[in-house]
Amino acid sequence: MFAILFINTVAYAQEWHESYDPNTEVAIRGKIVEIIQKHQGPVVIGVLQKDKIYNVLTAPSWYIEQEKIDLKLGDDIVVNGAKFFSKKGELFIFARSIQNISKGKIYSFREDHHMKPKWRGRGKDRWNQP
Repeated sequence: MFAILFINTVAYAQEWHESYDPNTEVAIRGKIVEIIQKHQGPVVIGVLQKDKIYNVLTAPSWYIEQEKIDLKLGDDIVVNGAKFFSKKGELFIFARSIQNISKGKIYSFREDHHMKPKWRGRGKDRWNQP
């Protein structure tokens, strides 16, 4: 049942149009318990904080590889990002940055000024490989 929930989450994540709202920014600290990587769409990580799993939308897999972003199951991280509710009422977080405490690294996913994805304009569309 857990796998079905995340498969539906990833499928739905590919359907929405992104709009990052800095007014809804949050910071969460937790452990990575799930990493979902598809050929298209964002890499989604499940972050467990206390007894709740947050779905964090990061970047396309090609961008993760290109930038050598190292996120593994069990890593202790801090996510800074904006909350987003899907049409189905599911809570997502668009990652602005992720601090990987386990590895001592900080990864940025958005431009500082306009909060546009750093991979925008590098491919056919914002989630696909160039």
